[in-house]
Amino acid sequence: MTRKRTWLFPAALAGLLALSLSTGACGDDDDDGGGDAPSEVQLTKADNGKTVTVALDGNVIVALASNPSTGYSWAVVATEPTNLELDGEPTYVPPGSTTPVVGAPGTEVFTFKAIKTGSSKLSMAYARSFETGVAPEETFEVTVKVE
Repeated sequence: MTRKRTWLFPAALAGLLALSLSTGACGDDDDDGGGDAPSEVQLTKADNGKTVTVALDGNVIVALASNPSTGYSWAVVATEPTNLELDGEPTYVPPGSTTPVVGAPGTEVFTFKAIKTGSSKLSMAYARSFETGVAPEETFEVTVKVE
């Protein structure tokens, strides 16, 4: 008789799991969309041209390849987006270690705080600040929606 009951426990467990998954999914149906946006969004060159969404008071972190020893650096161009605010100064992260290697490219990291709901473009350029009237070596642009 115990042999016939061995299937009962796995079947009951599967039924409970299916029930909990179906009721959990139903709980989100009447959500108004608030709270769905992530509190942190990390962006790289691969995100160029995309639209991203972040929660109000969240962070947008932009990490782009940079080589300051050549005089190039990333900067926000035009006006800073109205829904984002630069949080501190950009930082330079050397490649693969914490000790800078002269002439080696690394990563420049910008952290933006989402301060106001809405949508705006974040435009950045990789250029030499001392060269005026010269087109940037690279550009980076994303549309940021703050919810």
